[in-house]
Amino acid sequence: MSLLSILHIGNIAGVPQELSRAQRKLGLRSDVLSFEQHPFEYEIDIYYPTKLPRFLKSIRFIGTSLRLIEKMSNLLGISTRYDIFHFHFSSILPFGVDVLAWKALKKRIIIHHHGSDIRYKGELRMYSKFADKIFVSTPDLLEWSSNAEWVPNPISLDKFPYVGVEDKNKSEEINIVHAPSSRAKKGTEYVIEAVNKLKKEGYKINLILVENMPYKKAIECYKKADIVIDQLLIGWYGMVSIECMALGKPVCVYIRDDLESFMPFIPVLNTSPKNIIENIRILIEDEKLRKELGRKGRKYVELMHDAKKVIRKVIDMYGW
Repeated sequence: MSLLSILHIGNIAGVPQELSRAQRKLGLRSDVLSFEQHPFEYEIDIYYPTKLPRFLKSIRFIGTSLRLIEKMSNLLGISTRYDIFHFHFSSILPFGVDVLAWKALKKRIIIHHHGSDIRYKGELRMYSKFADKIFVSTPDLLEWSSNAEWVPNPISLDKFPYVGVEDKNKSEEINIVHAPSSRAKKGTEYVIEAVNKLKKEGYKINLILVENMPYKKAIECYKKADIVIDQLLIGWYGMVSIECMALGKPVCVYIRDDLESFMPFIPVLNTSPKNIIENIRILIEDEKLRKELGRKGRKYVELMHDAKKVIRKVIDMYGW
């Protein structure tokens, strides 16, 4: 039997790229296809931007319909190269009806949910009935897809060497990093409000908001962090937390009580809008705790998110 060939379709938080990279290291053919560029400029192997004339794009229904046809045509054109279509976020057509076409072409179909594609909406019937496997990137999403399995988001640890936390005296500024992909969803207003209140108390804080910048530049910002604040509302951690824990940075993020069982130990400071001021104050004043959380975070990522470990689980779950 020939080696598997996998096409990751989508460009979500660098996850398709990490999975593909790890699969290639195992000798498999694996590529990432995207129809849009991500603001973080993640690397992609196959890029099919829209070629529709501008006047058609502006006509909402016609432009959307033609764009879907264009996407289907592009994917059909390279379909013979791959055994597995691993869709990130969603497949191509509304309601997942294109899954029937890919099944007719004898493709193994993987649907990988990453958040707003399924949260508060529930699973599409087409996916439940015809997808070979359904993955979710965070365990809170299992609530919305009863047949799904959690695949922890992978990270290449060779790209994130341990940096740790710098020694700082009380006269130096504390760098707090927050990287919202969506301010409303991440709770950015609470971060800004908390920092402003602490500044009025006399704490020296430099708030670094990482937004709309290339991925490599964002990582350089993470490396400068003394404290990282991730999402405060959803109830689980995202890629920012994973990357910053890998770097050995203390992370504040909200973890729902009912999801703590998915974690072998808690490597973060559990933070919500209710206790964000208190938690930031604790970390500013306790350098030892900052370093301790940084070490725990690195250990946790090595255990749960190392791409080498995650990808073997994913390949087994493909069931090819």
